[in-house]
Amino acid sequence: MRGIDVTEAERILCGVLADLFAVAEVGPQDGFVRLGGDSIIAVQVVGAARRAGLRITVRDVLTLPDVAALAAAARPSARPAGPGGDDGVGPVRPTPVMRWLDERGGPADRYYQYLVVRTPAGLTGQSAAEVLQAVLDRHDMLRVVREGSGRRTRPAGSVRAAQCLRRVATEGREATAGEVAREVHAARDRLSVGGGVIVQAVWFDAGAGLPGALALVVNHVVVDGISWRVLTGDLARAWEAVAAGRAPADALDPVATSFRRWSELLSAEAAGERTAAEAPYWSGVVRPGAGIAGRRPLDPARDHEDRAGHLALSLPAATAGPLLTSVADRLGADANEVLLTGLALALARWRPCGPEVLVELEGHGREDIGAEADLSRTVGWFTTLFPTRFALDGLDAADAQDGGPTAAEALRRVREQLRAIPRKGIGYGLLRHLDPVVGKELAAAEPAGLGFNYLGRLGGPGGDWQLLPAHGARLDAPGPGMPMAHAVEVSAFVLESADGPVLHADWAWAEGVHDEAEVRALAEGWFRMLGALVVHADRTAPAAPRAVPPASRLTLDAIDQDELDDLAASLGLL
Repeated sequence: MRGIDVTEAERILCGVLADLFAVAEVGPQDGFVRLGGDSIIAVQVVGAARRAGLRITVRDVLTLPDVAALAAAARPSARPAGPGGDDGVGPVRPTPVMRWLDERGGPADRYYQYLVVRTPAGLTGQSAAEVLQAVLDRHDMLRVVREGSGRRTRPAGSVRAAQCLRRVATEGREATAGEVAREVHAARDRLSVGGGVIVQAVWFDAGAGLPGALALVVNHVVVDGISWRVLTGDLARAWEAVAAGRAPADALDPVATSFRRWSELLSAEAAGERTAAEAPYWSGVVRPGAGIAGRRPLDPARDHEDRAGHLALSLPAATAGPLLTSVADRLGADANEVLLTGLALALARWRPCGPEVLVELEGHGREDIGAEADLSRTVGWFTTLFPTRFALDGLDAADAQDGGPTAAEALRRVREQLRAIPRKGIGYGLLRHLDPVVGKELAAAEPAGLGFNYLGRLGGPGGDWQLLPAHGARLDAPGPGMPMAHAVEVSAFVLESADGPVLHADWAWAEGVHDEAEVRALAEGWFRMLGALVVHADRTAPAAPRAVPPASRLTLDAIDQDELDDLAASLGLL
């Protein structure tokens, strides 16, 4: 095996997966998908394995059947070099998603994400500042500033934690939801890309000997789902060092490839032959005839995010748990394919849809473009946005809802459609935003009426520096005045509960284009179809008689996307 002992590689990888999924034991015959993994977690597996001396790819993690096969595919990997050559400081080229935001318009300073984590009982104002400073100094995009139409990252030490951190005393009690919301909104209003104010942190200090909470509010232009997992992990490691009297910066692993370097690689890839060869494919996807009928077109002048209708639904653990683990595995699919199959079936009986529908998907964007890049510890906004076209004709939604053969046909269509997408969709953004000729053609096409984003799993056992479910996170929170990107949008994510993983879906829609009854019909229809897929799997692909370790204790530190955060990063998926 080219310098690696297979048994030792199995031991390392079993340990990595056991840590990530917070289970007592993982064996060589356990599979990543059966454990409940997705592409966001796969990125973390690759990074943890590399730090342990093994080189594997996201494709390996997602496609190989078990740990034994993954160990056999592993190759030796040198530990990442320390800070030095690629410090990420300097001009950052606009990436496709940055250009997408610029085109969208609206107050980009307030386009933010936030997350609230528990803080240790022993945290003080000084130690909180030391921990935050170590993270600010390690990740260059947290020090970015806008200059004209471009962006530039500044050297470590140029952003001081004391200027980013606010303390709120809660006097022996937990912060209330109202207090957290009020402080988060105030922190959002302090953000300024032009002024270099990218990060704001609010520490809710319950007093000596009591755990508190930390709300991190970050401009979206520098953070995404995977970045949050990197940041929370670094907060925990920096705190361990501070508590032990060590320098926190020494506890944080180096970043192998900076976001600045990635922006350069993307620009080169946009000008390459592989990207140019994808132009006919994407032109075919956005051809006319797949719109969603509404009362009027989406209007960026009046259809703003803060004026949108909202609906939140949850699929309980009894259905969501098997759906995203054993059912996906038994049907030969991944979580994203299963979720989108249910959505396609719901769209097939939704009144505003015709025989085909264009949906814009989000991917985590940390894709292999042929250049040497390790992005497992890079903080930045990597998200890819790309359209796909679902054929709905001939799908008998009533039959599928009863667990009939239509469910299998729909899954086959969706799986083939998603796996045919070249390079997980990264080429679309390169052409649309970085190619001056093809970009104009794609920009003139009718936009997708529905946006779909699967953010993966959030939450864990409730330890220090872990997500506090009472306050949670918002990983897509545009401020007032931001135009909606789609007439209907859904962001789905999984939160761990005492009963197991629960699938949450947040729906938003432009009030003048659709109404609540229409969107509720689609949202509830989607969950019904997901339940039908569980029934279909039970009828056609019975579960193997073996116990699968639960994924319900997966920690936020262990993971890290998005975005779509999904299991097929390697199969031509997100």
